[in-house]
Amino acid sequence: MRTILVCVKTPQAGQKISACATRMGLAQSVKSVEGATELFVELGRRQVDVVLIDVGLAAPDPVKFTKTVRVRSPRTGVLLSGATDPRTAAMVVAAGARGVVRSPSNNSDDLLVALAQAIMFATPAMPKPPGEVLPRQRSQLAGMKLTERELQVLRGMSEGKSNAEIGRDLFVSEDTVKTHARRMFRKLGARDRAHAVAEAFRSGLVC
Repeated sequence: MRTILVCVKTPQAGQKISACATRMGLAQSVKSVEGATELFVELGRRQVDVVLIDVGLAAPDPVKFTKTVRVRSPRTGVLLSGATDPRTAAMVVAAGARGVVRSPSNNSDDLLVALAQAIMFATPAMPKPPGEVLPRQRSQLAGMKLTERELQVLRGMSEGKSNAEIGRDLFVSEDTVKTHARRMFRKLGARDRAHAVAEAFRSGLVC
């Protein structure tokens, strides 16, 4: 696993990221910093594979921010998260960002879902040892056992939607979404929604 640097607004957000990374077994690979200034200091100290930052922290010009990261650390991928208009998102990508994870729901899990996508970008392809089933393959096998409704819930989570929003999209109650989610977590061997989304991206269940 490579290195992911997450730029957060508050110490509490950093603690949430650290706790999530620990649950996913990635405590050594994911580091959080507070604010863009600290981020650039950290980039000057070591090689980072992916930078994840909220669009608001890249203000006032996320396009300029992206270009600055790419100039200072050409091998570092940039992934932004947060609500932004399509034009700005397109300009950010044109400036060299991997993408923008939109979070129109203002859901507390948005940052964790964005982290899962950053993990997907940072996960290198791994050779398969003889006779061994890799985690990606296990997730794919588990994915084959998911019902269509469970896959729909998983796709909604990957888009940063809350359980209530997923329920409205699927015309089911929030409690029904939670039931599908629990079954889906169990099949994927996931601890929570961020872990499930990370496994889904790594195994190709969502893209």
